[in-house]
Amino acid sequence: MNLAKGCNPSLQEMQAFTKAPNFKWEKTHKKGYFTNLNPKMPHIKRASLWEVLRFYLFKPKNAKPKYPLPFIKTDFKSLYTKNPAVVWFGHSSLLINDEYFKILIDPVFSSYASPKAWINRAFESNVSWSSDDFESIDALVITHDHYDHLDYPTIMALKDKVKHFIVPLGVGSHLRFWGVPFTQITELYWWQSLNLTPSIKITSTPSQHSSGRGIQWDRTLWTSYVLDIKDKKIFLSGDGGYYTHFKQIGERFGSIDLAILENGQYNLAWQYSHSFTPQVFQTALDLKAKMIMPIHYGRFAAGSHAWNEPLKNLISLCDTHCLPISVPKIGEVYELNTPPKREIWWDF
Repeated sequence: MNLAKGCNPSLQEMQAFTKAPNFKWEKTHKKGYFTNLNPKMPHIKRASLWEVLRFYLFKPKNAKPKYPLPFIKTDFKSLYTKNPAVVWFGHSSLLINDEYFKILIDPVFSSYASPKAWINRAFESNVSWSSDDFESIDALVITHDHYDHLDYPTIMALKDKVKHFIVPLGVGSHLRFWGVPFTQITELYWWQSLNLTPSIKITSTPSQHSSGRGIQWDRTLWTSYVLDIKDKKIFLSGDGGYYTHFKQIGERFGSIDLAILENGQYNLAWQYSHSFTPQVFQTALDLKAKMIMPIHYGRFAAGSHAWNEPLKNLISLCDTHCLPISVPKIGEVYELNTPPKREIWWDF
């Protein structure tokens, strides 16, 4: 048995999901699955074997950086920030910190993002993080159950230090299979909220993507989130293609102080799963974002582009249209209410 694959929700659990508008239950086949809001793409089509092989065989030479990326080795055990702050670990792994309260987002501290160590290896790096870097974690948030966002070795290493897991509907089945107590898991559907403290609230918001760690796909939900921390709103995109839900989120929340947006790993073969850079910029406009911070790059190569191409293109768009963009180094603390990080570290 490959424990890393986790365990999809049971038939009984999936029957309970039928209350969710975008969960479809096939009574005759006794199975169910989540769908996207986009009627043209309710299910993300899987890339063909040829499309996948073509990507791996003909991806550009600079799909990975020539040298290890620069980093800052922050001491998280003693980290205190007066304002909400963000630390990026590469790809989509983040720490949101407020005073001493710590929220980990999609942590992947392994050197690969797949069920097998030889698939989807991380870029060469001079830095790594582990459970030893944290005294305790107040909340661990997952956006969906793909391997580059829900990492079995990382969860197993961290789970005894995590006070509360917040995940999309159905993803709790993986965590329970791995030994996380039921009482420490909250599963959210789109637009459901949870108060983490009197001054911190998290809301699950729609996304256009897919889920699955094996043969049975879309048995668990995928999501984005809005974090209300004191007087600030932080948007966490997770993975997802562009659609009208971003505008709906912007209208509901008024404005977003920092939009942390997926930007990278795009390919025409999976164009509805991930956003191209012009769509990322439009997402920020739809969200009424005051500042962008790009993620989903800098650790794994899963798109048919140079590793830093999406970043350079998004910076150019933001600068042209006078939208602030913060691009911290891996491990660097960016505190809201301070100027964006713009030291050029990616130009090689």
